[in-house]
Amino acid sequence: MSSNNESIGKTLTVVVSLCLVCAIIVSFASVQLRPLQQANKTKDIQSNILSAAGISKVDDVFETFNTNIEARVVDMSTGEFVDTDPSTFDFEKSKYDAALSYSLKEKGIEDIAGIQRATTQAPVYISKKQDGSTDTIILPIQGYGLWGIMYGFLALESDGETVKSINFYKHNETPGLGGEIQNPQWTAKWEGKELPIQIVKGTAGSDEHKIDGLSGATLTSNGVEYAVDFWTGEHGFGPFLAKVREGALN
Repeated sequence: MSSNNESIGKTLTVVVSLCLVCAIIVSFASVQLRPLQQANKTKDIQSNILSAAGISKVDDVFETFNTNIEARVVDMSTGEFVDTDPSTFDFEKSKYDAALSYSLKEKGIEDIAGIQRATTQAPVYISKKQDGSTDTIILPIQGYGLWGIMYGFLALESDGETVKSINFYKHNETPGLGGEIQNPQWTAKWEGKELPIQIVKGTAGSDEHKIDGLSGATLTSNGVEYAVDFWTGEHGFGPFLAKVREGALN
């Protein structure tokens, strides 16, 4: 009996020691790799912003982004630029920060995008022409699809009304169905359309405010429409876009 107890005790000691060592190694690796993970995330975001602006073939993403894109943070209620550093502003995480967001339900605001909370500030990205005038305005958007939140960028012409492109970089939609929101053939249909946008079943034809819906993915199509509608509306970038249309960026 004593021999068995000693054997079990030794086994447990080895197991616990091994688990402890593994936990230390994993924690150390996580801490060491965090800067690299953040750098890769930033690079991916910047690459998608450049793509939304029509700049797709680049050798150095960071250099091209800093050369061609002006990043600013906007107060959503006033549409004015604020002094918040855009390089440290995480649009995906900001709605989970009580100091930077609010509950739509508590404010009595219809949550058409299914995001539950909205931010009081958000980044905007502006690409310039060679003469210094505004070329493209890129807005981050998010909204609930079929399986979860879809994150993307809506690019508008300098008039603040005409769509240049739409680009989703993160989502959980079904490949071949809702996942077609990343299909270049579908996103190309957005170019030249004007806000507000309605995604319809069948063929939208030449209507400047309508887009063909995704076949077999009605809920995803609705999610995209509602996301665009919310973030270009009064509780999103609406106040900022109103100033753009008045010529504020000029």
